[in-house]
Amino acid sequence: MRSTFRLRLAGVRSAAVTADQSSHYQSVVEPLNQAPRSLRWEGWQEALRHKWIESQKHGCDLGDRALKDWFRKHWLPFCRIRRLEHVEGQQRWEEFAEQEFGQIFELILNGDLLLDCILDRMEYGLDNLEIINWALVWAMPMERVVDLLIMIDINRARLEPLVGE
Repeated sequence: MRSTFRLRLAGVRSAAVTADQSSHYQSVVEPLNQAPRSLRWEGWQEALRHKWIESQKHGCDLGDRALKDWFRKHWLPFCRIRRLEHVEGQQRWEEFAEQEFGQIFELILNGDLLLDCILDRMEYGLDNLEIINWALVWAMPMERVVDLLIMIDINRARLEPLVGE
């Protein structure tokens, strides 16, 4: 999902320079004005879709087993991606603080390469410690890495699901 956003942002960087392509900029700014959505409700809907698909595959209703399977396998990665959407300014999620929404948007627009590398690793599933180890091995500026990790605060995405909603 974020790769589509990045492609749109790449268009924005050139549009900001050549003011004649302002329509590209508007297509990215629209998510900034959206109302917040519920991460837990969206997660529950995903779990129900998973239950339906798995039940169809098996030819019978798998019930709670399929729901528990989705939450066990997919809930934390689902929350991580939604956290990244929130701090990037793609989508507001009511489970995350309003003041954190879009806080790295300007850095993305400015083409912050270090931030881009960190976001790629977070999307892949790496945690802060693994990113710090990567940054040490590649001799990245550690103070900047830590500042970006604090801004993103991926650990805030470790939410408990409200099963049975």
